[in-house]
Amino acid sequence: MSNRVKLSCSCGTVEGTLDIHTSDSFHVECACCDCQKFASHIQAKGVLNSYGGTELFQTYPSYFSITKGEEHILCIQLSSKGLLRHYTKCCSTPIGNIMNSSKVPFVGIPVSFMRFESEEHKNKMLGPIIMKAFGKYAKGEKPDDVHERFPLSFMPKILFFMLKGMLLKKHSPSPFFKDGKMISAPETPE
Repeated sequence: MSNRVKLSCSCGTVEGTLDIHTSDSFHVECACCDCQKFASHIQAKGVLNSYGGTELFQTYPSYFSITKGEEHILCIQLSSKGLLRHYTKCCSTPIGNIMNSSKVPFVGIPVSFMRFESEEHKNKMLGPIIMKAFGKYAKGEKPDDVHERFPLSFMPKILFFMLKGMLLKKHSPSPFFKDGKMISAPETPE
């Protein structure tokens, strides 16, 4: 099943689309210190939930496109081995997290970058959150179903997802790379 979701930053300067393939995706929530540090660094609003978690939709880059405002995309890498985190310079909206290579078939898209008619529409399109991780970094009271770390039981799903993506070349096209080069060089904060 494939459905298309409209993507837009808070001010509407950057827009895109995401084709939802429920068999090639994970609807998750991450409360890791890197996600929290990123949201704080860019002063993003409405990204972190009450305990510091970020709702993400992890899928293949080939299902994701930017249709307007590519020149307003910035990138930051908070640590030498951390994810490359893309956001808009116009309104500091997070738009996608990727690995440090154009060949890796993975992108984590913050649900706050997606536009839905209602909460019911979102749940119908993305399905339920299937994993909540890194609860040890939570701020305040956290739900009972949050794993303290990344659950090892989830690893086979991720490995299969990555292997399938590599075999099917789902890393390309990617909205973050043109001719194998990043559209925005990552900055590294001091």
